Amino acid sequence: MTARAWLVTGASGFIGAALLRSADASGQPLFVAGRHPPAAGDASAPRWVQLDLSGRSIELPQGIDTVLHLAGEKRAEPRMDEVNHLGAARLVDAAARAGARRFVHLSSVGVYGAPKHAGVVDESRSHQPVNAYERSKDAGERAVRERCAANAMECIVLQPSNVIGWSPQARPLLGLTRIVAKGWFRYFGPTEPWVNYVGVDDVAGALVAAARADRSDATFIVNTPIQLRQMLGWMAAELAVPPPHVRWPYPIGASLAAAGALGRSMLGRELPFSPERLQELTNTTRYDGSAISRGLRFDYPHGLETTLRALVRAYRREGWL
Repeated sequence: MTARAWLVTGASGFIGAALLRSADASGQPLFVAGRHPPAAGDASAPRWVQLDLSGRSIELPQGIDTVLHLAGEKRAEPRMDEVNHLGAARLVDAAARAGARRFVHLSSVGVYGAPKHAGVVDESRSHQPVNAYERSKDAGERAVRERCAANAMECIVLQPSNVIGWSPQARPLLGLTRIVAKGWFRYFGPTEPWVNYVGVDDVAGALVAAARADRSDATFIVNTPIQLRQMLGWMAAELAVPPPHVRWPYPIGASLAAAGALGRSMLGRELPFSPERLQELTNTTRYDGSAISRGLRFDYPHGLETTLRALVRAYRREGWL
């Protein structure tokens, strides 16, 4: 293992797996930490590091040059601050003791807490997180920057939007794809909504670019925003169906959303339409992911259209449409 090795946390997760594919293709020496260790006897597997971000003491092996910190807690609210905030801070200190010179921290655009119709959001916007996960990621960002500065480590923070790609477990956008395939989709209200998605392989590429960049101490949104109409057009083209065009008045959508909320409270399960779904379908907030192209010369090599079309083909191949 060379002195220029990377440590990837969250290596067995959705983004982590994409990052390992990208780094492995380049021959990058790796340490990895994740839920599942490599298979026993696999001599080609990266070196496994036992890591508990909620533990009071974290120690890392010597020989790590750069840490790419992807691990985090998204589901268990009581653990979010301990893992996403305090654990990230402890990991920076452990990386410094191991001799690392750079820390790449994967955060989220959720730290901005931008409401519906906030317009264009870039890295200059103030942080106003609104839920436990967003608050823990915001606190984690601040702690990582502070501990990196205290340890004289280079620091780059990446803030992806909604990350999508083929995943048989999560199945992102499957419900929307089915609605488009059946011709049931409807627009609501007069405005042209925007969506904020980025392909998992582009997020992996951004992480690699951050690890190898000449600059440091920077924060970048990672996102490829487009109008909803464009995204649905790509889906429809891949499905070989007409693109959606029917538009209903916003009050109809509001009534359907209210009925969905009432049904959810009475039945105790999620229904096809809800206030959250209406907000998604009428949102005009968009996160500007262009600064990373200027700052790191990173140009989203895969792109959202390629990711979406591959996703639709995978769902068709699996018989889910």
